[in-house]
Amino acid sequence: MIVLDASMAIAWLLNESSFSDEGFNELIATESIVVPAHWSAEVANALLVNLRRKRISEETLAAVVGDLGALDISVQSAVSTGRLSDLIGFAHRHGLTSYDAAYVELALERSARLATLDQQMRRAAATLEIPLIPKAGI
Repeated sequence: MIVLDASMAIAWLLNESSFSDEGFNELIATESIVVPAHWSAEVANALLVNLRRKRISEETLAAVVGDLGALDISVQSAVSTGRLSDLIGFAHRHGLTSYDAAYVELALERSARLATLDQQMRRAAATLEIPLIPKAGI
């Protein structure tokens, strides 16, 4: 199982220079992917920003959205208001935003690997012994 964060998804989908394939296409085609509830909005916003800044065309956007639709992605339900203090505490302890903490906490809860390019998330995951994708430092 893989928890796929928005930074990694966008880098992969747009073939950004920060992304190194390392067999990632095969991984996401063969493993189950789980994401927190806010993932779709985060990815949509990143795509919109890229469109507005003319980094991608409308045709590329349509193709990327199609590629995403082809993936089997399980979306975790939103954090209930009763768990907000837990999420805030987890984020605070690990120096993360609440958004990023949701990815790390999900990987921890599901014993999943975390696919991210975000350095703070990678440090927190390493501290918690969560396997990372890509394995090597960025």
